[in-house]
Amino acid sequence: MNQQTPVLQDQDIVYTFLADLKRTAREYTTAVTESNCPAVRQMFEQLLQSTLKLQDQTYQLMAQQGWYNTSSPAVNQEITKQMQTYQQTQMQTNQLIQQNLNFGQPTSG
Repeated sequence: MNQQTPVLQDQDIVYTFLADLKRTAREYTTAVTESNCPAVRQMFEQLLQSTLKLQDQTYQLMAQQGWYNTSSPAVNQEITKQMQTYQQTQMQTNQLIQQNLNFGQPTSG
């Protein structure tokens, strides 16, 4: 009997690679946020940026080949609204952090 070994298609291999890049980016993000050594944090930030760049290139390749389809195009207005909400939340968080950092510090006067 001649058994054929299943062969992965290029699309399957690239999709698996893309999934690994996404997982790696999550891991590097965690490493960045948990690093207390500036040199280690910087290294993980560089690795994260490199991984994100490679992920984007892989996604672009898949999109060109028709291998990766998004469920539906996002509406520009909704994206802008979400970005504004996130930016507002970030500003409020930064203000809260600054208030707490300044709390308890002696004032000059």
